[in-house]
Amino acid sequence: FILAIKGAGFKSSKLLNSMMTLDFAYYLFLRLSDDSSIPKNQVKRYVQKWFVLSTLTGRYIGSPETVMSRDIRNIEEKGFLTFFCEIERSVLPDTFWEVTLPQNLETSSVNSPAFNVFLAAQINMNKNSLFMHGTMISDLLNISGDVHHIFPKAYLKANGVTAKSRYNQVANYTYLDTQVNKAISDDAPAEYFSTVMKQFASRTAEIGNIMDMESLNANIAENAIPSEIVNMTVADYDDFLYKRRRLMARMIEEYYK
Repeated sequence: FILAIKGAGFKSSKLLNSMMTLDFAYYLFLRLSDDSSIPKNQVKRYVQKWFVLSTLTGRYIGSPETVMSRDIRNIEEKGFLTFFCEIERSVLPDTFWEVTLPQNLETSSVNSPAFNVFLAAQINMNKNSLFMHGTMISDLLNISGDVHHIFPKAYLKANGVTAKSRYNQVANYTYLDTQVNKAISDDAPAEYFSTVMKQFASRTAEIGNIMDMESLNANIAENAIPSEIVNMTVADYDDFLYKRRRLMARMIEEYYK
């Protein structure tokens, strides 16, 4: 069971924001392991999908005992596969991925379920951290445990974005290698991305270890950052947040499906 949860990308307890959700996933693991209608090699996959589904939708956050009892009864009466398909269709329609999930990512809480699932998706899909090839998101989560601002906080505050709820948006967060974070300092994205691109010709690494444009574009994409970031300043901040939330939601959808 632990391997199933870690295999889904939840390799740190920091990403587990609901113990009741974890408890039900464990019940489901035991239940499906003893269910002859479920192929043994699919038990882990269904447990992972149910855990992510219930985390994303906050299924066991409000009145969890009531919802758990109802789910257990429905699984016993209908069979898990039938019930799972019903729930998946009802709580994860296309509008969830396209509208609801991006809206749920419009938050400053680093403990939000949507942000935790985004990080789990990056870990599950073996994504590199920004500007680093070979330093994975999972490495940084386990070692440093700190997220950093893509638009540096000091830069935003100096340019009129003073509300904590705005500069601390989760769409402005990513896990960064400590040395990369120090090199970025308080510069605008347009400035520090320019520094990165200059090192392609000089072959002298100032920020990270990426040395060509193709690798940089791939690295930006695996961190669900809009490609326009290379030219962005504070004037583009709201547009950046809007676009990144949608890219994050798209990555979560790809991961779940």
